[in-house]
Amino acid sequence: MKNKILIFIWLGLLSLSCSEFLSVDPKPEVTEREVTFKIVFKDKSGFMNTLYGSDFVRDAFVTLKSNLLGSEYNLTSDSTGTIKIEGIISDVYLITASREMTPEEMQIISGTMATNVRLVNKSKRIIELNAGDNQTIEIEMEMVVGTSPLVISEIYASGPPGAGLYYHDKYVEIFNQSDSVWYLDGLMIAVVYVYAPTWSHYRDDPEFVHSKNIWIFPGSGTDYPIQPGQFILCAEDAIDHRINAPNSVDQSHADFEFYKDDAPDVDNSAVPNMIRIYQPAGNDWLIGGEKGALVLAQFPADQLIPFDDQFLIPYSSILDGVEYLDDPTQLDKKILNESIDAGATGGIQFYTGKSMERILISDIDRKILKDENNSSVDFVIISPPSPGRYHK
Repeated sequence: MKNKILIFIWLGLLSLSCSEFLSVDPKPEVTEREVTFKIVFKDKSGFMNTLYGSDFVRDAFVTLKSNLLGSEYNLTSDSTGTIKIEGIISDVYLITASREMTPEEMQIISGTMATNVRLVNKSKRIIELNAGDNQTIEIEMEMVVGTSPLVISEIYASGPPGAGLYYHDKYVEIFNQSDSVWYLDGLMIAVVYVYAPTWSHYRDDPEFVHSKNIWIFPGSGTDYPIQPGQFILCAEDAIDHRINAPNSVDQSHADFEFYKDDAPDVDNSAVPNMIRIYQPAGNDWLIGGEKGALVLAQFPADQLIPFDDQFLIPYSSILDGVEYLDDPTQLDKKILNESIDAGATGGIQFYTGKSMERILISDIDRKILKDENNSSVDFVIISPPSPGRYHK
């Protein structure tokens, strides 16, 4: 009888213990990470002070993009140049701000109805927002006139699916964003240098892009025009790659081809060759499959500055630059200075047939592509690639 009583007592305690265990919420305690903050935008140019009697930048269009989650927030500053947002997650955020000046405003400011003038945040592009700070951040905005007439509109680097290690179908595409004819003659396409074993770079160089892979367009000045709204395809190999890789694309009608004449490279005699200025390694034009950066520059090749085994290209000569990363949220791994490209596109694995294309924002009179000097918001991923045209 004593043993039976002990068993009943033990079962009762066990039941009580299980009941208490089951009544406890199994979810771990969540640490509060939501942020409330303000950002105040102030004008360094004096435009806002002339118009409104203060330096606060009203009506600035602001984009915040989370580094960790990729979440994007769009806001507009009020009459005190302020945006306020609540309930977003603590994180490092990429921030872009732009305030277009109307011709009427420029008439008051300068006496002429200038167009393509805007205020942007050039120096501060990344901010860290932490829970509990209730912080107010001040960001200065500076004047810029116009956008680059020529931009890099698409980069295809990943390689096609279902064709083993085939990688010869890479290309870069150039687009004339302006309403005028431009000339490609002598313009430079350069791959930003990075020492691959340690991924070391020169991102913080205040004046120059470093490169070991530099090619220029042929021509003596006016031989190769690019019309407003025209796409120019520069192919690694200007052939129909579907012959070797059925899931690839036809580039046999490319506008230009990267041909390395001291290597067993493919040469389509019907397509003009880019001129190699410097690329000592490889049997073909080389760009990274998952990560890398390209710049388009207007700079005399004979004035390139030698530095160790590289050449230096001044920031002032760069028309456009685009960076892509295997994980585009990890902006701390950027190799291109933020003044050229504040963010990064990408997130594409090898041999997936995906491409990076600049976003179309207008197609009324001619195509206009997004150009905030921020590839995190300027580009989308498409599949299949669209060489020499827009994908839609």
